Amino acid sequence: MSENAQIDVERALDVAARAARKGGAVAKERLGNPGYLKWKGARDVVSEASLLVQDAIVSTILAEFPGSGILAEEGPEDEPLPLDAAHLWIVDPICGSLNFVQGIPYFGISVALRSGGEIVAGVVYDPCRDEMFAATVDNQASVNGRSIAVQQISEGAEAWSAAIVGTDWLRSGERRDQARLIVGLMIDQVGECNLMGSPALGICNVAAGRLHAYWHLDLKIWDIAAASLILQRAGGVLTDAEGMSWLFSDGGYIATNAVIHGWTLNCIRAVLESPRFSPGKPPGTELS
Repeated sequence: MSENAQIDVERALDVAARAARKGGAVAKERLGNPGYLKWKGARDVVSEASLLVQDAIVSTILAEFPGSGILAEEGPEDEPLPLDAAHLWIVDPICGSLNFVQGIPYFGISVALRSGGEIVAGVVYDPCRDEMFAATVDNQASVNGRSIAVQQISEGAEAWSAAIVGTDWLRSGERRDQARLIVGLMIDQVGECNLMGSPALGICNVAAGRLHAYWHLDLKIWDIAAASLILQRAGGVLTDAEGMSWLFSDGGYIATNAVIHGWTLNCIRAVLESPRFSPGKPPGTELS
């Protein structure tokens, strides 16, 4: 296939799923035995096993689409990023690395294809539950072949007060403090606010109707690429943390069932935009 040839999206989805399953098999076998650990920063770890998972995914993709570019979380760091590739595979071998290295069976393998400037196919695989979330730009999102859709339980304030919301802590810095304040503000307004441990699975669980919203203030493209398509093809809404296009986000994302998007956005913006919510103030501070 030449670099600019049109890609078969259904075939690409099949390859993404097979690659994710191969990576998932390696990950599940190494759960509780991650091998050596390399800390890239505070609470940011890469293990020997995650590199083996990535190798299994990438080798499967390149065997079928040898002319494609690969953008994978774990590098290699000494190669230029192939961001201009006509067909770019975006890979997160272990979304939920801290869970994985601790032996907690909640993490995902994310594989997405960007072609012609847009995400056209994507899968997020949970190997511990054997759940394959999948979507193409043309088809309804699914899990293990069964169509899924976001859950809309009611309207307005009732929907917000009953909402089950997911998030995850940032690794460090000012936005970690801001996230703590957002959780403190949100926790008394919604039904529940859960820390998920895997952003890709968190967003997919919104797509499947298990959560009503998921937000995060500092994600990378490999965290969001496949899950973004799955959410939107399930009828969900994805924006940046200011309610604008997610494509131009600086790392903040809000994924919801659409009904409570404005409520989620308002809660986040109350912290990000108000001087009263500066880092270091106790959680739960109320606006006047």
